Amino acid sequence: MSPHLSRRHLLAASALLPLGLQRPAMAAPASGPYRVGAFTVTPLRDGLFPLEPSMIPAAASPAGQTLLTGAGLPAKGPSPEPVNAFLIRRGGRHWLLDAGCGTVLGPGFDRVTAALAAEGVRPEQVETIWLSHLHADHAGGLLTPDRLARFANAELVLQEREVAYWSDAAARASAPAPLRPMFETAQAVLAAYSSRIRRVSGEAELAPGIHALPLPGHTPGHMGVLIADGSERLLIWGDIVHSRILQMPHPDWTVIWDTDPAEAITTRRRILDRAAVEGLRVTGMHLATRGRIERADTGYALV
Repeated sequence: MSPHLSRRHLLAASALLPLGLQRPAMAAPASGPYRVGAFTVTPLRDGLFPLEPSMIPAAASPAGQTLLTGAGLPAKGPSPEPVNAFLIRRGGRHWLLDAGCGTVLGPGFDRVTAALAAEGVRPEQVETIWLSHLHADHAGGLLTPDRLARFANAELVLQEREVAYWSDAAARASAPAPLRPMFETAQAVLAAYSSRIRRVSGEAELAPGIHALPLPGHTPGHMGVLIADGSERLLIWGDIVHSRILQMPHPDWTVIWDTDPAEAITTRRRILDRAAVEGLRVTGMHLATRGRIERADTGYALV
């Protein structure tokens, strides 16, 4: 496969944008920054993607149409969903959680570097990048258009299972054809940062006050990050939901990019229950804000 896919192939492969989209959605500013004790967490909006109900197949239904129209959207979608990365700072230290799409998914994205600059942070100042998983909308921003490392001094940290999966030729061969180019981006990232990759397993400490939280199913090594300082906590949960409108009331609705849909459902319900019981504040790569989780009927709500 060519290392430089056409925009049409990238969009078809990733399913993050419909082929018929004529103009990329303009990204609204991200909310924040948030304070978590001595930590400052700043969402960095990379762009918006128009999520079609067909990308959450159960949402292509009367129930899905009701939720979309109730949110003031067309019954058949799309719903504009944010793509976020997060800058995390304490003292003079700068960490990044995910990096957005970069240029690999066509126009309308690649705003993380500019968002960092607006915070007074240059790419070479980022010391560590924690990666929730290796999908292109999270890892593509780690690469320059020439497929080189964009963050010259950063260590890349991710779960051992994530590295193993995306490095596995058999997994790539058995993946659905439209998703195989995802492996190309993932493997390009692993190659570009090969001398600066740290693998972790399970609930590892990433830095004092910051822990990895395994959340498998969306990908085998998908993880969130729990930030805690004193009594204050914030869980950045990666891709537990892709659509607040559709998946919070229906946590059993899966997205077409889940590696193991059944495990993704189990993980989503487990972390939503934990957040509700513990009163955790949460945010994610496809949430426009942060909040707390409450149970609502057979599902949940972000309050």
